[in-house]
Amino acid sequence: MLGFGSLTLPAAAPAYADSPMSTPSYESLSTAKSGPDWMRDLPGGTNLSAMSIPGTHESLSTFGGDPTQTQEGDSTQAGNLAGQLAAGIRAFDIRVRVVGGQGHSDGSYVAGSYAVHHGAVYQHAMLGDALGQFQAFLAAHPGETLLLRLKSECSGSTGSCTDDLVDADLPPVYDPTTESYHPVDLTGDPRTLYRQNLFANYLTQYPGLFYGPSVAPPTYSVNPANGEIVKTTHQVAVPALDDVRGKLVLASFSGPGGGDYGWGLKQPAGMEHNSGDSLAAESGDCGNSTDSGAHTCFLQDQYSVPNMMAIASKRNYVRRQLDRQNSDPDQDRKLYINYTSGGSLTAYPYSVASGCAAQICTSQGVNEFLLTYLDQATGTHAPVVRTGVVMMDFPGGALIDRIVGYNSFVPGGESGSVAPTPSTKKADAFLRDAIDRHGTLDDLRVPQSYTGGFFGPGGTFGPDGYQASFTYDNAVTVMALLANHTGTDSGHAVALGDSLLYAQDHDPVDDGRIRASYLPEPFVTTLGRDYPVGTPYIGSWSVYTGNMAWAGMAFCHLYRATGDTKYLDGAKRAANWIQANAADTRGTPGATGYTGGYADTSAAEDGSGMVQRTWKATEHNIDVGAFFTMLSGLTGDQVWKGRADNAFAFVKTMLSADHNHLWTGTGLDGVTVNEDAVPEDVQTWSYLATLDPDYARTADWAAGRMAATDGSFSGVSFSSVDTSKVWFEGTAHLLAVYRQRQAPGDGAKAAALLSTLELAQLGAPNTDGKGIVAASGDGLDTGQGDHYYASLHTGATAWYLIAARGGNPFRL
Repeated sequence: MLGFGSLTLPAAAPAYADSPMSTPSYESLSTAKSGPDWMRDLPGGTNLSAMSIPGTHESLSTFGGDPTQTQEGDSTQAGNLAGQLAAGIRAFDIRVRVVGGQGHSDGSYVAGSYAVHHGAVYQHAMLGDALGQFQAFLAAHPGETLLLRLKSECSGSTGSCTDDLVDADLPPVYDPTTESYHPVDLTGDPRTLYRQNLFANYLTQYPGLFYGPSVAPPTYSVNPANGEIVKTTHQVAVPALDDVRGKLVLASFSGPGGGDYGWGLKQPAGMEHNSGDSLAAESGDCGNSTDSGAHTCFLQDQYSVPNMMAIASKRNYVRRQLDRQNSDPDQDRKLYINYTSGGSLTAYPYSVASGCAAQICTSQGVNEFLLTYLDQATGTHAPVVRTGVVMMDFPGGALIDRIVGYNSFVPGGESGSVAPTPSTKKADAFLRDAIDRHGTLDDLRVPQSYTGGFFGPGGTFGPDGYQASFTYDNAVTVMALLANHTGTDSGHAVALGDSLLYAQDHDPVDDGRIRASYLPEPFVTTLGRDYPVGTPYIGSWSVYTGNMAWAGMAFCHLYRATGDTKYLDGAKRAANWIQANAADTRGTPGATGYTGGYADTSAAEDGSGMVQRTWKATEHNIDVGAFFTMLSGLTGDQVWKGRADNAFAFVKTMLSADHNHLWTGTGLDGVTVNEDAVPEDVQTWSYLATLDPDYARTADWAAGRMAATDGSFSGVSFSSVDTSKVWFEGTAHLLAVYRQRQAPGDGAKAAALLSTLELAQLGAPNTDGKGIVAASGDGLDTGQGDHYYASLHTGATAWYLIAARGGNPFRL
């Protein structure tokens, strides 16, 4: 049916699933603890080259018996990928055979398919099955990225397979501009062109799945001077993590025997060694070369293991590759790939991985060797800073976790560890305690935003102190707790997120709005004197666009973390409210942006005097742009992407003439630029939300123009109006930028800001040793009619926790 001709398909081998031979390093996928979201908390600026990524060799090979089986499970319709993805595997090796398809000289084309093979053995899966699995996983876990090494398997030689290449002398060419095929009139290798164009057909079936630059095909032209065919490749350098979150990255596409088809990635140019090599280039294969420290190769795939005794040599190839990578001065920029796999007719893949044959173990398998090597104490052998991409047969859970564990450090080590520290654990405890002050477990509850100092109990705010629980602070707190993704933290984030949802669902005006603040005791009214029983106790009735966007972003993060659609529904309601009530038509077409929302101006503060704010804030539009981008990614609805683009385009219009900073926003007319009291947050948030290099300059402008020192504390203030005190939340904003950007010198700058925030946690006025106060002293003037005080603040603490961990709340 699939065009295999006379090829015989062997019966399936027993599917491995943590079998009796399982060990921590071998054949125990289900024991891995890394989980499906281990990439999401890594700094977005981390280059994939600077990461340690577990992968599988012949990822879908489970049929054919011992000579060809390399992975656990049953690969029928690529079903075994689910276990690999859940365990933390992020790099995949898939080999394919052309089946069916016809191209004709009149331009008509019947698309063929790619069947997954290991040599001559069909693995009961099509490439589309695998791509569907990848697409579903990335939709549910958009903070992750996946790497794919694709190879055309069939050479036609003995033991291999033969492609169906009908009318291969006239392979069709896919033209993305017309979304159609036309005959090719070049005289290159028709089989190569046919395979490439067949893969291009898959790109039309899975739009948006691949990282676009990685699937740019080579182009062909005729040299008019000599009539020769000229092939031009468009491979791109290895990207940063934030560029490829939620995407499948084609690392390489090669032909039978390893020929480079010219798709995928290449090493970056400008390195002393191996500059610009394709990741599929055979010249990059180290093989059994010692390389003599020259670092002129990056791929180890010495797969021939002629007998059980030769497993020792394969172990040595793996070790040598680790040593080569970790001594390379370019290792932060060069993607190293290390295949632990190997086999032959007398040493099967499972034997090489486990050291055993017929359950009799006579040698140390490569998997056990690698786990032992990585676990050995410093000083035992050359230090391992990272592993690169490790492609394995039958990987065990502990081995996967060990590889992933190398990502607990910021690449280059400049910014320190992104793993929890004693300081961040205390900040985390502060936020949990603040939430639990008015309930526990699944109780609906919100924390007081400010406690102690100026806002503490006394004559001004009564015996319980200032009670307001601001929606913005609560949204940031949700994201900070989710960043730790432990059971306790997630539980508190869910409880707070559920409370925001409750407030949205039970507002006196049922249109998806969320108020500027609520009161914590009780959060849900029980007496019904002011409004119906069950209504959230509203503090400020104002509904501001920025707050709505922050709540929406918190819901998006919760949906990503839990998969519960109630959060996505809440995000949609918030987004629809913003679109219905704040979308503007004034200003530059395509960059009209969003207004400020509604403010309660009633003397009784009961919501009876709601007035629309017709000015447009740069901050609000950054928030809306980031929120709508998240929503578009989670729903696949490009309408939200267009609206996000409009908000971000408005932000661009707020750039100063010299592009050094962003103005505050507009006046009431929605057009005239407001140049009063330029705030810090728009300078840093613009970069965090977009990673646009233009806004890297605005962040640096804020770092200089708003630099503040108060005693032993040094950071930034809210604006240049008053730089006599340090605004600790803004200082955390800048720390987050340095952690994400990782430009030269950013590591030292980040370390200095981190030191200030840790010092504030321990020694600022009114600290409790766990939380962060809003400002280094009382009365910091924002220049916009408000003041900050040295009082413990959930928002400042949450931002510290996010920035110290290398996170970015504007990105999923």
